[in-house]
Amino acid sequence: MRTIIILLFCAIITIGCNKQKIDFDEVTNSLNKAEKTMNSKDRIVRIEASPNNETINFRIMVEDRITNEQAKTLVSVFLNEIEKGIQNKDLLRKSYLIKFDIISQKDGAILYKGQRNKGVEEIWWQF
Repeated sequence: MRTIIILLFCAIITIGCNKQKIDFDEVTNSLNKAEKTMNSKDRIVRIEASPNNETINFRIMVEDRITNEQAKTLVSVFLNEIEKGIQNKDLLRKSYLIKFDIISQKDGAILYKGQRNKGVEEIWWQF
């Protein structure tokens, strides 16, 4: 009986500590593909992405000022492009905080900032 309890306890600890992680190479490949796709679209000049402590940061540079709606569309399309290359989209959403900003290439001003928190679908904007 004691052996069964010990084995059960060890199994619970092993299962509980086995945190599923997304393969970062898969994330990197997906980001690179998304960047190439977005660079072929109008207004996009450069996208930078860098993972740090379960955070993905990216910057979208646009030629000039854009509207709030255009900014929302750009970020939404980019996030969809990233997720196209990920097998487990839910794990990506649960694993990474995604922060971004949109800046003007013309004057270097930050036009918009935002983030999508871990496990949340909604994007928080700072206009």
